[in-house]
Amino acid sequence: MKGWKFAAAVALSAVVGAGAAFAEDFKVRISYNQPATSPAWIEVFQAYGEEIEALSGGRLKPEYYSAAVLHPIGDAFKALLGNVTDMTAAYPAYMPSSFHLMHANDLPFILPDSDIAATRVVNEMYPDYYMDEYEKVGIYLGFYAVTPSYDIISTRPINSLADLEGMKIRAAPGPMTEMLERLGGVPISMQITETYTSFQQGILDGVLLASADIYAYRLHEVGKHLYRAGVGRVAIPSGFRKDLYDSMPEDLQEVVAVAGRHAGMNYAKMYTQLTSDAMVGMAEAGVTIVEPTAEDRAEIQERLAPMYDAFVEKNASFTDPSAQEVLDRLKELDEKYSAMSDEEILALDEESPITASFH
Repeated sequence: MKGWKFAAAVALSAVVGAGAAFAEDFKVRISYNQPATSPAWIEVFQAYGEEIEALSGGRLKPEYYSAAVLHPIGDAFKALLGNVTDMTAAYPAYMPSSFHLMHANDLPFILPDSDIAATRVVNEMYPDYYMDEYEKVGIYLGFYAVTPSYDIISTRPINSLADLEGMKIRAAPGPMTEMLERLGGVPISMQITETYTSFQQGILDGVLLASADIYAYRLHEVGKHLYRAGVGRVAIPSGFRKDLYDSMPEDLQEVVAVAGRHAGMNYAKMYTQLTSDAMVGMAEAGVTIVEPTAEDRAEIQERLAPMYDAFVEKNASFTDPSAQEVLDRLKELDEKYSAMSDEEILALDEESPITASFH
């Protein structure tokens, strides 16, 4: 931590520590599906645990469970509700029928190009537009992040949309599956941990995923063709166990909130660097990287555009807020933060943090 952030942390830890001699300690189990060597584990989840421990003066005691040892990522909501873990990645994409308005984040080209700007947007949206839906499941928000835009790694060359026609592509449930269908691919749903073997065995022709994650999961070892479709992002909130949070005194709840805000931006900064590294690494590994032509880019946007009206129609029963209000606000925030540099947004996030996401 640097500057005011360090000073704020010192001040918070001093306040929290003042009553530590008389206060209860709390164990916080932090789990994630990636291994302990992965950047996401080290730079986000482990860093989150270290921060809550430091800011709480040791009253919050993190326990770390990487590599899906407590539960698969697809069972994250069950694990939080069943007291198996306390903080873990809990994505609406793995339980799509339980969420509605939150899927707006995953629509094509709805968020800014910058990972940092996109993270600020989803966090600003959360209190007024998404909180009720997420908490209805029975958990709280730990932190909110987004993936980079999704590309396609494949075993066969994709030089145009015509080449994608009929290819069996692993895609996350929800909007990503619909995007792939509209672009001519055949979506296959499976957990990410099963993808490498299925890709290797020829069950899949390709995978629709952020390039940083394609590289992290070593999918470029199987597929040697990357089509930079950039069709959209997936919002990736992490959940916090409600009963544990509610049992904490207010000073420790504030620690959880501060660490959560930092974790979301740590994710964004990590992904920006990882995407850059992935492009270099895949090129060095012999992957052919294809950028869509201007004509294909226009065709992609044309094919995916009906998803906005379909989203509004599908969620017509929601009135406060309405689906159209969600899209309108996303557009406003996209324009606002796309006009700002990453440095300006990071400074704003420290000076004017979004606090209403936490209780």
